[in-house]
Amino acid sequence: MAVDPDLIDWRERQYVSQYAAQELGLVIHAAGVPADADGAVVTTLVRQNPDGTETTVATHPADHLAVGTYEVVLTSADTDTPGDYALNWSWTMSAQVQTYTAYLVVGQANQAYDFLPSEIKMIVDEVFLRFADCFDSPAGGPNLQVYYQTHYSRGRVAQLTKIGLGRINTVAQPHLTYTLDGQGGTQFPAAQWGPLLSTAGYVECLKHLCRSYVEQPLLQGGSVTRHDRRDYLQRWQSILDMELDTLKGELDTFKISMLGLGRPKVLVSGGVYGRYGPTRVAGSVAARPRYYYRFYS
Repeated sequence: MAVDPDLIDWRERQYVSQYAAQELGLVIHAAGVPADADGAVVTTLVRQNPDGTETTVATHPADHLAVGTYEVVLTSADTDTPGDYALNWSWTMSAQVQTYTAYLVVGQANQAYDFLPSEIKMIVDEVFLRFADCFDSPAGGPNLQVYYQTHYSRGRVAQLTKIGLGRINTVAQPHLTYTLDGQGGTQFPAAQWGPLLSTAGYVECLKHLCRSYVEQPLLQGGSVTRHDRRDYLQRWQSILDMELDTLKGELDTFKISMLGLGRPKVLVSGGVYGRYGPTRVAGSVAARPRYYYRFYS
């Protein structure tokens, strides 16, 4: 039986979405500073098959962008099949052949993640990384993703991060309308507040895992077992209590915003007394309306 090589040699891999035209770069250093290769830099993309073999997908020359800096753009045809990949770079420097290998993983296409701006994708990747080394999973990450009926991926994390942003917008005054992608509202300022969004997404992922694992039946019986699900009600009740606390805070913010207390109005002249505005007389009558005239002969 063939053994997945990733279970033996699990490398850190850069994520690439299915059908993405992904830009990948390389900076060549010599004596600690960027330096150009003697000639062209060539890349070869290979797919690492589960049986340990490799399939060459494409070969592309790299573009020379600056001193020692090279870039290649993978096409949608290169990334149309999810799986593990290796991008091999090769060049010659000082008449010697040099190589470097970058490891990639192409994931299933998902609109929730694929359509995000690059700076928001980095935050989603950061949230995903927080679960990367969970023990009870053959490939890292939550054990949830080894089941056929689940769809835990960067797409799911992106959806949960959007919910986390909704919490940020509504959990306290003032009410905000930030979005992840800038559609229907201002894009969230990731450069200034990225760690906040990352934490909010992480919390929503933790809640999601609580919900996902809540229905774990207890095996009852001896030689013939049955699934005991009678305590599901209590388990779901604990999830409900957690969410009700969040809902209460959001509802309080919403109700306060509807009162218009955040938009004060000031009378600059006239008002209920017309021209008889408050007097400027010092002392106890300073705020008393001036409702009379005084005449002098």
